[in-house]
Amino acid sequence: MKILVADDHQLIVDDILDELGEIVPDAECIGTNDPSAILGLVDEHRFDVIFMDIDLDYTNGIDLAEQILAKYPHTNIIYITSYSQYALDSYRTKASTFLMKPVSTEMLKNALQNLRYPVSEIKDEDIAQMSQSGVKLGLRIHNFREERGVSATQLADKLGCALQTVYRWESGTRTPDIPTLLTR
Repeated sequence: MKILVADDHQLIVDDILDELGEIVPDAECIGTNDPSAILGLVDEHRFDVIFMDIDLDYTNGIDLAEQILAKYPHTNIIYITSYSQYALDSYRTKASTFLMKPVSTEMLKNALQNLRYPVSEIKDEDIAQMSQSGVKLGLRIHNFREERGVSATQLADKLGCALQTVYRWESGTRTPDIPTLLTR
């Protein structure tokens, strides 16, 4: 998972980065207190999650989020601010959540557990490195199922197929019959 923390107060950036280091130790976390650097960092790193202050020096975090989402629509934006009057405006960007400062560890954990676009441990780069198309599709099915918290049994029941069939799809030894799936 790649996370950006953007706030014009460096102490807040440092505090949130420290907390995230404890909560998601394997995540790549970067922070900035320079609003003019945000768009460049996003292009360079393609973050999964951005903790964005709304009232930034000489700019507005909501406006920046709109620019980011125009390029990378599945980025999870989590607003952090001291001003509750921005709450309604923030949701025009389909934010994952809105956090009032000071941000606690529990608030950060809750925000990461309830992302609008869940972040999978399986990255597109990992899938691209695999050569067999069946394995690629199987990993995508597994990824899709896991991101939504659906068990293999639940998927089999929903699709009206055997549990073993789902396991075969995910292992790449079999591929689903797409026309059949589309009618269910």
